[in-house]
Amino acid sequence: MDLSTPELRALLEVTGHLHEPTSRSLVERPDLAQKIGSLLHIDLMAQLVWNRDGSHQPQPSALWGRDQGMRGEYRRYFYAIDSIAGLLQGSFEPVVVERKMSRAEWSRSEYFTDYLCRHQAYPAISLRLPGANGTLVDYRFSTSDPKKRFGDREISLLTLLKPHLLNAQQLRLVQDTEVVDTDADTHAPIFVLEGTSPPLPNAKARAILAGLSHEERDGLYRQLAAVAHGARGVQWKGFGFCVERPPAHSHGLAYRVHLIARAVGSSAWFQQQFGVTMREGEVCQLLLKGMSDKQIALALNMSYWTVRTHVGHIMRKVGVDSRSAIGLAAIEAGGLPK
Repeated sequence: MDLSTPELRALLEVTGHLHEPTSRSLVERPDLAQKIGSLLHIDLMAQLVWNRDGSHQPQPSALWGRDQGMRGEYRRYFYAIDSIAGLLQGSFEPVVVERKMSRAEWSRSEYFTDYLCRHQAYPAISLRLPGANGTLVDYRFSTSDPKKRFGDREISLLTLLKPHLLNAQQLRLVQDTEVVDTDADTHAPIFVLEGTSPPLPNAKARAILAGLSHEERDGLYRQLAAVAHGARGVQWKGFGFCVERPPAHSHGLAYRVHLIARAVGSSAWFQQQFGVTMREGEVCQLLLKGMSDKQIALALNMSYWTVRTHVGHIMRKVGVDSRSAIGLAAIEAGGLPK
């Protein structure tokens, strides 16, 4: 893909903005949406949130490029006949809609003739990404120009933007649940990276470090260093790395890296949610599966009494007084099925 110098500058500017901490979604940031629109040659962007089980009832959505009446119509009725949603099932890569459904097929669908066409919204390219707590974030990019066609250029651009969009989603989750403060007991483990100094952990990050061997700690520090040097898609023991970069106008060099658990109920999630150590998180995960202390000891290659000690520490940190209540606390904290 060949980009002009202005396009390359625009791409770098967009990726920089996607690493800025904010509680607003991508579509709720009009200046950023306008930059992405110019880059992709689109004038309509929608961000939908779906249940991961494939149900068609969308959660709150956002819209840029049209009046909010279009959003209201979608939520009241047209989500149920959204023919594009089925084209995106099972894919987390950019999809050119016209390569999946021809314009002749569009013209026979109520969704196109009674909704998209009326709002001059011709589908261009879409990208579905995993969201928080079992949801899917569905980005729809459209144009008002019926003659415009989309293809490999837009796929390449969205592929480049994909890790930055994921990071922006995670940063939004962080901003919704906490005020970043390395000295406070915040929602997620955080490491501050500044120059050549060792990573500075907050309270929950210190809890993770306390349960690591020297080799495991060195491995984590190597991953954090890779993030500071621009690595994307970094993961470590069930955590994704969400990078909060300093503003472009800032003279500081500090990066905040949030460790975000990939799955509710996992070892990493227990560490993030309750500040338990990595070993205690592993015990919690097996407790949720209904395993006895003896079974956990066998699975984790530790003694029965070590498991009992871990369970005692977990109960104190979770704030419960019985083994069974650990699972109930997890259900209440993470929206797990009862």
